[in-house]
This record gives sequence, structure tokens and C-alpha cells, in this order.
Amino acid sequence: MPLFFIFALIATSVFAQAPSRAEKRAAKVREEYLKATEGIHVPTIRADSLKVHINDTDLVLVDVRQPNEQMVSMLPHALTPYEFSQKFKSGFPKGKNVVAYCTIGHRSGLYAQQLEVRDIPVRNLEGGILAWTHVSGILERDSAGIKVPTKKVHVYADDMKNWIALDYEAVWPEQNNY
Repeated sequence: MPLFFIFALIATSVFAQAPSRAEKRAAKVREEYLKATEGIHVPTIRADSLKVHINDTDLVLVDVRQPNEQMVSMLPHALTPYEFSQKFKSGFPKGKNVVAYCTIGHRSGLYAQQLEVRDIPVRNLEGGILAWTHVSGILERDSAGIKVPTKKVHVYADDMKNWIALDYEAVWPEQNNY
């Protein structure tokens, strides 16, 4: 092999770009999502695909997280499970599709399984709200009945702050900084 090709091969491997901090965080979310949803078998949707359809009138988002988590932020137009059950207590219209989400995808995966049994078309958001931050998804919080943008995301532990996108802020119960 000519010396030039050997040098080129070495230079390519030496100067190959390591994953960025943002890429490492997104990969961590994917890894944790796969662990959290092991054994849960429902259709899914990726955050980048959801972002394209976020304003689709046939889309129904359901945030299955707890009220204290929803108080920090929610995806636009999302309903709570209670709001969903009240809005569609007479039946779920044909042509509409549900996307359930939580922090990482476990709780929403379980919720999606419940909806599937009722023949409601549903997908689980892969990586939950954490993955949503990695596509620069819009988040809102309620401020005296008005939806206002926010970059805060409720997480459960200090180490999870390293899973969200860099331009978002993690908050967790011990902080009480909602």
C-alpha cells in the first residue's frame, strides 16, 4: 500500500469528529428509552416526525405525566388523560390519531397499550418529552390560564439534567423551582 494512502487512512481516523455533547445527550435519551420500554410493544413515533405534524388537527396529544410534571411544561395542544377521557367519552372519531408521551416513554407506552385494547389508534413518542427537546420542540406552561413558552422540563433526578437538549433547563422535585 503506498505511503500516501496509509497516511490518509491514519489522518482520517485521527481527525474523525467525536460525537458532540448534544449528540451524546440525544443518544443517552435513546438508550434510556429502549431500556424503559423493554416489553412494551406499541406503535411509536419519533420526535422529529411528530414535530412536522404538531399542528395537525387530526392529532391528539396526551401527556400522561403527573400534574406536578405538567405544571412545568407540556407539548402544545396536549391533553391530560382525564381531559382525553372526558373529551372522547362518547367515542373516538375515525381519522384522528393519538400520540401519548411522558418523560422518557415508559408510562406513555403503558397508556398506549390501554388505548390499543379499545381500538384507538395510538403511538408512543419515542424518548418522550426528553427526545422532544432534542428536536427543539416547543413547550408551554400555563400562566394564569394563558399558555406561555418555556424551556423547562421536569425530570426525576439530577443526572437526568444531562439527558435534555442543551438549551433546555431540567427541574426536579428537590429543587422546587417550577
